[in-house]
Formats: sequence, structure tokens, C-alpha cells
Amino acid sequence: MPAICSNQNGEATFPTLILIPDISGFTKYMYEADLNHSQVKIGQLLESIIENNILKLKISEIEGDAVLFYDFNNTATLDEIMNQCHLMFTKFHEKLKEISESGCLCGSCVSLQSLSLKFVVHHGILGSIMIKEFCKLYGKELIVAHRLLKNDIPIKEYFLLTEQFIHHIEEHNNMKNYSIPLDSLSRGSIKDDGLGVIEFRYGKMRSS
Repeated sequence: MPAICSNQNGEATFPTLILIPDISGFTKYMYEADLNHSQVKIGQLLESIIENNILKLKISEIEGDAVLFYDFNNTATLDEIMNQCHLMFTKFHEKLKEISESGCLCGSCVSLQSLSLKFVVHHGILGSIMIKEFCKLYGKELIVAHRLLKNDIPIKEYFLLTEQFIHHIEEHNNMKNYSIPLDSLSRGSIKDDGLGVIEFRYGKMRSS
């Protein structure tokens, strides 16, 4: 029987930071690119994200076009979290540039330039279950984070901060040193039949 991933106090649920870097344009790319070559290039792009995880977040899943990072009882400031996103974004685009300058003119390499990167940041209470050696996250807030990957934000590369995440940051006084005032961010929401209305703020990702 699967066990619960509990902490030292025996708790089974945790306040959890969720960070999902998601590669946009992946589905179209996979339809157009050669599988044997494209899987190597996508692997390199995902590695460029994972290798620059300076906050030492844990990885729950690596999907075809996204990495699900999480951290129980995370105490990072908003500035630290945003710096993490910007570092991953910069390294992702550096890897894209490196591949494009390799001289390979195959469809898999040329089509990579149509890919982009966005981030969803959320916070909420999650449970977890040990499946063999893997800690599998469980709960509504995980569904919320994944649902937010599908939205009508009119820009390709952005960071999305849920109002629930922002409330957590404000409550724990982690607002210091953030260079972008939250009031300057655009506001949005999605309505889901099962989850209700999910409000968020977003801004454009920019390379360093």
C-alpha cells in the first residue's frame, strides 16, 4: 500500500509552493519535427531549466513540455522566486540560441525557434503519496496550477502569479526587494466548472 510522504512532525499535508515552467508551442513542434532528433533537443531545453534550479526546488514530474517543481513550507521571498524564473528563462533562450547557431538546418532544429517559455506560480495545501521511491503530489491546488497553463493571456512568454500565491507572500512578509510593484501587473482570471473562478496577475518575461 502506498505510504504518505510525511514530514518530521508526521503531517500528511503541507503548504506548498508550485512552480511550473512550461514550453509553449510544443505540440505543434512535435507534429512537425523528426522524433529521433527532436527528443534530444527538447531534452537539452528541459535540462537547461532543471540545471538552473538555484532555489533547490524538488521535482515531482517532468512532462514532455513542462517541469513540475514544488517545495513544502517554502520561505523564499517574491524576489527570489522571480529571480529563479528569470534565470531559467534566460538559460532556456541561451540554449535555443546555441542550437540555432550549431549550423544544423534540419526541421527539428529550425522549428525550435518557434518555442517559448512561460511560468505558473501557485501556493496551496497539498497532500502527497509515496509511489515506490517517488513522492507524488495530490490535491486540488495541483489541478489549479495545471489548469492555469490554459488561459487567454495575450502574450507568449509571461509569468503568472495566482492571487492565492500573492496572499501567501504578503502574509509572510516576503515582499521585500521585489523590483516590479504588484499593482503594475496585469490582472486576469479563468472560470472553471469544477474549480470556480481563479484570479491571477501576470507580466511579460524578459531576458536578462
